[in-house]
Amino acid sequence: MKKMLAIIIIFITTLGFFAFLHKKISLNFLNIKGTVIDLEQDEFYHNSRKIKKVKLLHSYLGDINLAISFPQNYSKEVLPVLFILGGVETGLKSVKYVSDIGNNILVGFDWPISDNDLGNKEIILNLKGLFKKIFNSPKQVAVAIEWVSKQNWAEDRMSLLGFSIGSIVAPSVQRLLENRKNAKIKYTVLAYGGTNIGLLINKNPYIKPKWLKPILGWILQIIFNPIDPKENLPLISGNFLIINGKEDNLIPLKSSLLMQELTPMPKKIILLDGDHMGVGKQQKELLKIIIEKTRKWLIENNAINYN
Repeated sequence: MKKMLAIIIIFITTLGFFAFLHKKISLNFLNIKGTVIDLEQDEFYHNSRKIKKVKLLHSYLGDINLAISFPQNYSKEVLPVLFILGGVETGLKSVKYVSDIGNNILVGFDWPISDNDLGNKEIILNLKGLFKKIFNSPKQVAVAIEWVSKQNWAEDRMSLLGFSIGSIVAPSVQRLLENRKNAKIKYTVLAYGGTNIGLLINKNPYIKPKWLKPILGWILQIIFNPIDPKENLPLISGNFLIINGKEDNLIPLKSSLLMQELTPMPKKIILLDGDHMGVGKQQKELLKIIIEKTRKWLIENNAINYN
Protein backbone atom coordinates (compact mmCIF):
# COMPACT_ATOMS: atom_id res chain seq x y z
CA MET A 1 0.00 0.00 0.00
CA LYS A 2 2.80 2.40 0.94
CA LYS A 3 4.66 1.58 -2.27
CA MET A 4 1.53 2.24 -4.35
CA LEU A 5 0.94 5.54 -2.52
CA ALA A 6 4.54 6.59 -3.20
CA ILE A 7 4.16 5.82 -6.91
CA ILE A 8 0.93 7.87 -7.06
CA ILE A 9 2.60 10.82 -5.30
CA ILE A 10 5.61 10.68 -7.67
CA PHE A 11 3.29 10.47 -10.68
CA ILE A 12 1.16 13.45 -9.55
CA THR A 13 4.30 15.46 -8.72
CA THR A 14 5.77 14.70 -12.16
CA LEU A 15 2.53 15.77 -13.87
CA GLY A 16 2.48 18.96 -11.80
CA PHE A 17 6.10 19.75 -12.70
CA PHE A 18 5.48 19.29 -16.43
CA ALA A 19 2.24 21.30 -16.23
CA PHE A 20 4.19 24.15 -14.61
CA LEU A 21 6.99 23.78 -17.17
CA HIS A 22 4.45 23.77 -20.04
CA LYS A 23 2.86 27.02 -18.78
CA LYS A 24 6.23 28.73 -18.23
CA ILE A 25 7.56 27.73 -21.66
CA SER A 26 4.35 28.84 -23.40
CA LEU A 27 4.48 32.26 -21.75
CA ASN A 28 8.14 32.78 -22.69
CA PHE A 29 7.86 31.71 -26.32
CA LEU A 30 6.57 34.98 -27.79
CA ASN A 31 9.17 37.04 -25.93
CA ILE A 32 12.32 37.76 -27.98
CA LYS A 33 15.04 39.53 -26.04
CA GLY A 34 18.06 41.37 -27.42
CA THR A 35 19.00 42.95 -30.74
CA VAL A 36 21.32 42.38 -33.70
CA ILE A 37 24.52 44.07 -32.58
CA ASP A 38 26.89 43.30 -35.47
CA LEU A 39 27.31 41.28 -38.65
CA GLU A 40 30.02 39.62 -40.73
CA GLN A 41 29.85 39.00 -44.50
CA ASP A 42 31.65 36.99 -47.17
CA GLU A 43 30.68 36.42 -50.82
CA PHE A 44 31.44 34.15 -53.78
CA TYR A 45 29.77 32.77 -56.94
CA HIS A 46 28.06 29.39 -57.38
CA ASN A 47 26.14 28.18 -60.48
CA SER A 48 25.91 31.68 -61.96
CA ARG A 49 24.50 33.22 -58.78
CA LYS A 50 26.23 35.46 -56.27
CA ILE A 51 26.21 33.95 -52.76
CA LYS A 52 26.68 36.14 -49.73
CA LYS A 53 27.27 34.41 -46.38
CA VAL A 54 26.08 36.56 -43.49
CA LYS A 55 26.53 36.06 -39.76
CA LEU A 56 24.25 38.16 -37.56
CA LEU A 57 25.60 38.57 -34.04
CA HIS A 58 22.62 38.75 -31.69
CA SER A 59 22.95 39.91 -28.10
CA TYR A 60 20.71 37.13 -26.71
CA LEU A 61 20.15 34.48 -29.41
CA GLY A 62 23.82 34.18 -30.41
CA ASP A 63 25.10 33.76 -33.97
CA ILE A 64 22.51 33.60 -36.76
CA ASN A 65 24.04 32.30 -39.99
CA LEU A 66 22.48 32.93 -43.38
CA ALA A 67 23.33 32.27 -47.03
CA ILE A 68 21.85 34.81 -49.45
CA SER A 69 21.67 34.01 -53.17
CA PHE A 70 21.43 36.92 -55.64
CA PRO A 71 20.96 36.76 -59.44
CA GLN A 72 24.27 36.76 -61.31
CA ASN A 73 23.89 40.25 -62.75
CA TYR A 74 22.25 41.76 -59.69
CA SER A 75 22.54 45.54 -59.75
CA LYS A 76 20.97 46.86 -56.55
CA GLU A 77 17.32 46.53 -57.63
CA VAL A 78 14.64 45.59 -55.09
CA LEU A 79 13.53 41.95 -55.55
CA PRO A 80 11.12 39.41 -54.02
CA VAL A 81 12.66 37.29 -51.23
CA LEU A 82 12.26 33.56 -50.61
CA PHE A 83 13.35 32.58 -47.08
CA ILE A 84 14.07 28.83 -47.01
CA LEU A 85 13.88 26.54 -43.97
CA GLY A 86 15.16 23.12 -44.97
CA GLY A 87 15.96 20.04 -42.92
CA VAL A 88 18.80 20.02 -40.40
CA GLU A 89 21.33 21.43 -42.85
CA THR A 90 23.13 24.65 -43.71
CA GLY A 91 21.53 27.62 -45.40
CA LEU A 92 24.11 27.33 -48.18
CA LYS A 93 22.93 23.82 -49.07
CA SER A 94 19.32 25.02 -49.04
CA VAL A 95 19.92 27.78 -51.60
CA LYS A 96 22.07 25.47 -53.76
CA TYR A 97 19.12 23.08 -54.22
CA VAL A 98 17.04 25.93 -55.67
CA SER A 99 19.42 27.43 -58.22
CA ASP A 100 17.00 28.04 -61.14
CA ILE A 101 14.88 30.72 -59.50
CA GLY A 102 15.41 33.68 -61.84
CA ASN A 103 15.38 37.32 -60.80
CA ASN A 104 14.59 36.69 -57.14
CA ILE A 105 16.61 36.51 -53.93
CA LEU A 106 16.93 33.33 -51.84
CA VAL A 107 17.86 33.30 -48.16
CA GLY A 108 18.90 30.05 -46.49
CA PHE A 109 19.04 29.60 -42.71
CA ASP A 110 21.67 27.60 -40.79
CA TRP A 111 19.99 25.58 -38.04
CA PRO A 112 21.95 26.02 -34.79
CA ILE A 113 21.81 22.24 -34.26
CA SER A 114 24.51 20.06 -35.78
CA ASP A 115 24.63 16.29 -36.32
CA ASN A 116 27.00 16.08 -33.35
CA ASP A 117 24.29 17.52 -31.07
CA LEU A 118 21.96 14.64 -31.97
CA GLY A 119 24.18 11.73 -30.89
CA ASN A 120 22.80 9.75 -27.94
CA LYS A 121 25.70 10.66 -25.65
CA GLU A 122 25.68 14.34 -26.63
CA ILE A 123 21.92 14.66 -26.04
CA ILE A 124 22.32 13.40 -22.48
CA LEU A 125 25.41 15.48 -21.71
CA ASN A 126 24.06 18.71 -23.17
CA LEU A 127 20.29 18.43 -22.71
CA LYS A 128 19.88 22.00 -21.47
CA GLY A 129 21.98 23.43 -24.31
CA LEU A 130 20.13 21.38 -26.92
CA PHE A 131 16.75 22.49 -25.55
CA LYS A 132 17.85 26.14 -25.76
CA LYS A 133 19.04 25.73 -29.37
CA ILE A 134 15.79 24.11 -30.50
CA PHE A 135 13.54 26.48 -28.54
CA ASN A 136 15.39 29.55 -29.85
CA SER A 137 15.46 28.39 -33.49
CA PRO A 138 12.10 29.99 -34.46
CA LYS A 139 13.20 33.19 -32.74
CA GLN A 140 16.47 33.20 -34.69
CA VAL A 141 14.54 32.76 -37.94
CA ALA A 142 12.11 35.56 -37.02
CA VAL A 143 14.97 37.94 -36.19
CA ALA A 144 16.72 36.99 -39.46
CA ILE A 145 13.55 37.67 -41.51
CA GLU A 146 13.12 41.04 -39.78
CA TRP A 147 16.73 41.89 -40.65
CA VAL A 148 16.19 40.81 -44.28
CA SER A 149 13.02 42.92 -44.57
CA LYS A 150 15.02 46.05 -43.69
CA GLN A 151 17.65 45.54 -46.41
CA ASN A 152 17.58 47.82 -49.45
CA TRP A 153 17.41 44.79 -51.80
CA ALA A 154 14.27 43.25 -50.21
CA GLU A 155 10.82 43.77 -51.72
CA ASP A 156 7.72 43.52 -49.55
CA ARG A 157 6.89 40.26 -51.39
CA MET A 158 8.33 37.96 -48.74
CA SER A 159 7.79 34.19 -48.84
CA LEU A 160 8.61 31.59 -46.19
CA LEU A 161 9.36 28.12 -47.59
CA GLY A 162 9.42 25.29 -45.05
CA PHE A 163 10.56 21.82 -46.10
CA SER A 164 10.45 18.76 -43.79
CA ILE A 165 11.54 19.98 -40.31
CA GLY A 166 11.39 23.52 -41.68
CA SER A 167 7.65 23.14 -42.38
CA ILE A 168 7.06 22.10 -38.76
CA VAL A 169 8.86 25.17 -37.43
CA ALA A 170 7.58 27.70 -40.03
CA PRO A 171 4.12 28.37 -38.45
CA SER A 172 5.72 29.31 -35.11
CA VAL A 173 8.09 31.67 -36.96
CA GLN A 174 5.17 33.31 -38.71
CA ARG A 175 3.29 33.70 -35.43
CA LEU A 176 6.31 35.39 -33.85
CA LEU A 177 6.55 37.78 -36.80
CA GLU A 178 2.85 38.64 -36.72
CA ASN A 179 3.05 39.21 -32.96
CA ARG A 180 6.03 41.58 -33.31
CA LYS A 181 4.68 43.33 -36.46
CA ASN A 182 8.17 44.14 -37.80
CA ALA A 183 7.93 42.02 -40.97
CA LYS A 184 5.13 40.36 -42.95
CA ILE A 185 5.14 36.94 -44.60
CA LYS A 186 2.68 37.01 -47.51
CA TYR A 187 3.23 33.52 -48.94
CA THR A 188 4.01 30.31 -47.03
CA VAL A 189 4.94 26.85 -48.31
CA LEU A 190 4.62 23.91 -45.88
CA ALA A 191 6.09 20.82 -47.53
CA TYR A 192 6.24 17.39 -45.91
CA GLY A 193 5.34 18.47 -42.39
CA GLY A 194 2.76 17.61 -39.76
CA THR A 195 1.41 18.51 -36.34
CA ASN A 196 1.81 16.94 -32.89
CA ILE A 197 5.53 16.67 -32.14
CA GLY A 198 4.91 13.82 -29.69
CA LEU A 199 3.13 11.76 -32.35
CA LEU A 200 5.92 12.46 -34.86
CA ILE A 201 8.46 11.15 -32.33
CA ASN A 202 6.32 8.13 -31.43
CA LYS A 203 5.86 7.10 -35.08
CA ASN A 204 9.46 7.75 -36.19
CA PRO A 205 10.91 4.37 -37.30
CA TYR A 206 14.51 5.45 -36.65
CA ILE A 207 14.23 6.22 -32.92
CA LYS A 208 15.43 3.36 -30.73
CA PRO A 209 14.60 1.64 -28.42
CA LYS A 210 10.97 1.37 -29.43
CA TRP A 211 9.60 1.35 -25.87
CA LEU A 212 11.16 4.77 -25.20
CA LYS A 213 9.29 6.56 -27.99
CA PRO A 214 5.93 7.12 -26.20
CA ILE A 215 7.69 8.52 -23.11
CA LEU A 216 10.05 10.67 -25.16
CA GLY A 217 7.18 11.87 -27.33
CA TRP A 218 5.10 12.84 -24.31
CA ILE A 219 7.94 14.82 -22.72
CA LEU A 220 8.99 16.56 -25.96
CA GLN A 221 5.36 17.46 -26.73
CA ILE A 222 5.16 19.32 -23.41
CA ILE A 223 8.54 21.01 -23.75
CA PHE A 224 8.24 22.05 -27.41
CA ASN A 225 4.45 22.49 -27.58
CA PRO A 226 4.75 26.26 -28.36
CA ILE A 227 6.60 25.33 -31.59
CA ASP A 228 4.01 22.71 -32.64
CA PRO A 229 2.11 23.76 -35.80
CA LYS A 230 -1.23 22.97 -34.14
CA GLU A 231 -0.59 25.79 -31.64
CA ASN A 232 0.32 28.36 -34.30
CA LEU A 233 -1.54 27.67 -37.56
CA PRO A 234 -4.94 28.92 -36.30
CA LEU A 235 -3.30 32.21 -35.22
CA ILE A 236 -1.55 33.24 -38.44
CA SER A 237 -2.65 34.59 -41.81
CA GLY A 238 -1.42 34.62 -45.39
CA ASN A 239 -1.55 32.51 -48.55
CA PHE A 240 -0.52 28.87 -48.12
CA LEU A 241 0.70 25.93 -50.19
CA ILE A 242 0.78 22.54 -48.47
CA ILE A 243 2.62 19.58 -50.02
CA ASN A 244 2.52 16.09 -48.51
CA GLY A 245 3.64 12.64 -49.56
CA LYS A 246 1.10 9.86 -49.99
CA GLU A 247 3.44 7.22 -48.52
CA ASP A 248 5.44 9.36 -46.08
CA ASN A 249 7.15 7.09 -43.51
CA LEU A 250 8.09 9.97 -41.18
CA ILE A 251 4.87 12.01 -41.08
CA PRO A 252 1.81 10.03 -39.89
CA LEU A 253 -1.37 10.59 -41.89
CA LYS A 254 -3.11 11.94 -38.78
CA SER A 255 -0.41 14.62 -38.43
CA SER A 256 -0.46 15.73 -42.06
CA LEU A 257 -4.27 15.79 -42.24
CA LEU A 258 -4.52 17.98 -39.12
CA MET A 259 -1.91 20.33 -40.54
CA GLN A 260 -3.94 20.63 -43.73
CA GLU A 261 -7.12 21.24 -41.72
CA LEU A 262 -5.65 23.88 -39.37
CA THR A 263 -3.88 25.89 -42.07
CA PRO A 264 -5.91 29.06 -42.75
CA MET A 265 -7.48 29.91 -46.08
CA PRO A 266 -6.58 30.62 -48.81
CA LYS A 267 -4.61 27.39 -49.21
CA LYS A 268 -3.76 24.86 -51.87
CA ILE A 269 -3.00 21.22 -51.03
CA ILE A 270 -0.86 18.99 -53.26
CA LEU A 271 -0.34 15.27 -52.60
CA LEU A 272 2.63 13.60 -54.29
CA ASP A 273 3.47 9.93 -54.75
CA GLY A 274 6.38 8.51 -52.80
CA ASP A 275 8.04 8.62 -49.39
CA HIS A 276 9.36 11.51 -47.33
CA MET A 277 11.33 14.15 -49.21
CA GLY A 278 15.12 14.36 -49.00
CA VAL A 279 18.26 15.40 -50.84
CA GLY A 280 19.82 11.98 -51.42
CA LYS A 281 20.53 10.51 -54.86
CA GLN A 282 17.37 8.37 -54.83
CA GLN A 283 15.21 11.37 -53.88
CA LYS A 284 16.46 13.85 -56.50
CA GLU A 285 13.50 13.32 -58.82
CA LEU A 286 10.99 13.91 -56.02
CA LEU A 287 12.91 17.00 -54.88
CA LYS A 288 12.82 18.33 -58.45
CA ILE A 289 9.03 17.88 -58.57
CA ILE A 290 8.57 19.59 -55.19
CA ILE A 291 10.66 22.59 -56.28
CA GLU A 292 8.77 22.86 -59.58
CA LYS A 293 5.34 22.66 -57.87
CA THR A 294 6.47 25.31 -55.38
CA ARG A 295 7.83 27.58 -58.12
CA LYS A 296 4.63 27.26 -60.18
CA TRP A 297 2.44 28.17 -57.19
CA LEU A 298 4.61 31.18 -56.33
CA ILE A 299 4.39 32.45 -59.92
CA GLU A 300 0.61 31.91 -60.04
CA ASN A 301 0.25 34.02 -56.90
CA ASN A 302 2.64 36.74 -58.13
CA ALA A 303 4.94 36.01 -55.18
CA ILE A 304 8.08 36.02 -57.34
CA ASN A 305 9.35 37.40 -60.64
CA TYR A 306 8.73 34.98 -63.49
CA ASN A 307 12.03 35.54 -65.35
